[in-house]
Amino acid sequence: MDGNRQPVWLDDGDGRPTESPHSRRLESEIIDTAAKADRVTVAEDADRSEVRNFLDETDFDTETVYIQTVMIEECFQLTLCQIRWTADTITTDYGRVGRPYDEPCTAGNKVYAVWCIRIPDTVNADDISRSSSSIGGNSCERQRVGAEGGSESGSEAALSNDRLTHTGGEQA
Repeated sequence: MDGNRQPVWLDDGDGRPTESPHSRRLESEIIDTAAKADRVTVAEDADRSEVRNFLDETDFDTETVYIQTVMIEECFQLTLCQIRWTADTITTDYGRVGRPYDEPCTAGNKVYAVWCIRIPDTVNADDISRSSSSIGGNSCERQRVGAEGGSESGSEAALSNDRLTHTGGEQA
């Protein structure tokens, strides 16, 4: 796979984005309609069917997909700990751990990690004014999001700054 260019992107008719030294190390897209999902493009050398099936299985009347592309060092891997959202904010938290010793990697090489996260709620991309992401220096098994949409702590919603904050989601 071409490690210098994003493997998943939203096609605006310009083709695959070319990276520059000034590119952000984290890019996010909110896919809130089936028409927008049809514009999601996957590089030929990536697993197109997994991303396409995930998008095709999304009910955009009740769900939203959040795609995050993160550049990380090749000898590390990320685990999605949780995603939280309000009407105008999306926040993700990841844990970063070293790859198993038997997986080859080259220290200092950068690679892309792509997360397709299904949010069990309708989120309007035009309403999101803030997003943030944190990457912790260890795994996050205690707070990792369950596949059924709740957190292992049992809390699916909490009040934060007088707004309802949701956690959960499904990932591919």
